[in-house]
Amino acid sequence: MLITQRHFIKRTHSMGNPEPQRIKPLKFLLIAPKGKKDSKSNQKPLFNMAIGVLVSLTPEQHHIEIVDEHFGDVIDYDKNYDFVGITSRTIDATRAYEIADKFREKGQKVILGGLHISFNTEEANVHADCIVCGEAENLWLTVLEDVALNRLKPLYDSKEFPPVKEIIPLDYERIAKASKREKVDGTKSIPLYITRGCPYECSFCVTPNFTGKLYRAQKPEELKKQVETAKKVFFKANGKSSKPWFMLCDENLGVSKKRLWESLELIKECNINFSVFFSINFLEDKETVRRLVDAGCIMVLVGFESIKQSTLEAYNKGNVNSADQFARLIEECRQAGLNVQGNFLVNPSLDSYEDMDNLVKFVSKNNIFMPIFQIITPYPGTTMYWEYKKNGWITDENWEKYNAMNLVIRSDKYDAVEFQHKFMTTYYKAYSWKNIANRVRVNPYKLLNLVTSLAFRKNLREQLDTFEQENNIRGK
Repeated sequence: MLITQRHFIKRTHSMGNPEPQRIKPLKFLLIAPKGKKDSKSNQKPLFNMAIGVLVSLTPEQHHIEIVDEHFGDVIDYDKNYDFVGITSRTIDATRAYEIADKFREKGQKVILGGLHISFNTEEANVHADCIVCGEAENLWLTVLEDVALNRLKPLYDSKEFPPVKEIIPLDYERIAKASKREKVDGTKSIPLYITRGCPYECSFCVTPNFTGKLYRAQKPEELKKQVETAKKVFFKANGKSSKPWFMLCDENLGVSKKRLWESLELIKECNINFSVFFSINFLEDKETVRRLVDAGCIMVLVGFESIKQSTLEAYNKGNVNSADQFARLIEECRQAGLNVQGNFLVNPSLDSYEDMDNLVKFVSKNNIFMPIFQIITPYPGTTMYWEYKKNGWITDENWEKYNAMNLVIRSDKYDAVEFQHKFMTTYYKAYSWKNIANRVRVNPYKLLNLVTSLAFRKNLREQLDTFEQENNIRGK
């Protein structure tokens, strides 16, 4: 059963916490830092989801301000707050620590949380007064109470609180007010959860160890209320699109076909466009593809990982996936009116320079929408990270480099700088003018194809130029 904020507060009170209304009003700042090497081409949602959840959990008497560096928000270190909360992914961690240190120098209390912090508490401790680990739904009111009563603890671990079994509805109106974002047209995305959790245990994914394997879904009536509120406060109806674009942040929307179809019927009633992360096996079903398009889906991000059969087999995907299958599904989806965004991993232990060249040829031949190439990266919190760390395969833990564009693992076959340069030049070729023109010509939603491709090309060129300058490489 989905839990409302009122019910959540009542349940927390029954567990021994005081009524939130009796806690003195707090004034606090929530920050989403931006790592120095974070991609400028990201189709960034209008707000950080972790911060959105915290805002929605917070009782009304408290005053919240949001700073999101991904939108160029400026931090005022001279303002006074009861505390400053900072959420961090791995690529943002170094910047998060810089911000935290500056606030603490001013005598401000700092609380650090988020994906990276949850798995690097010892590292983060020296930069914070308090660390929050895991999902915050069942511990946030306790944190606020302890701040108000001046008894903030150094650590709040979600494992020591009841498990999170429901999705807290997002308070889009309060988020919009706190974040001060202007309304957008249909070319910018509004984040939304339909489901949370994933029952699978992929070694390169942090979800099983953070959000968990328990699959939770929104109640239909709660979801519709959130969508309508989000439209009202974030969408500029007279913009370039008659429909707002929502970015579904689900870890895995398609756990079962039955549930997926139910979710798509629900989304269809909301009258929106949306993008979503998706498993390739669901695209095999033409009825599912039709329902996706009918519900308003404009693009799906699919983890193809590789077009090389031996590499797919190494990732335990070779028995069901192949390059020929990918090409067929991409074309079938295109004909149905759906963009397929392909995500491909490059691994120095499995892929040669020739394999990279073949990948560009495949992407070009199939006119893949907004292709993403990534060097395999063991992110903290994943099973892969713990395995690589144990075996001594990680060569660099400069978190600024954890953007899947840098080689941070051992390579026995290639020089690290040479391999990374080859990767970056190959990736850039996927966004040649010819490839962009062909992509726009054949794919649905031509403006979206053009805008995103140009943004990717510009960002990749800047990153390649910087890398060549730093490593004294003459550009080709």
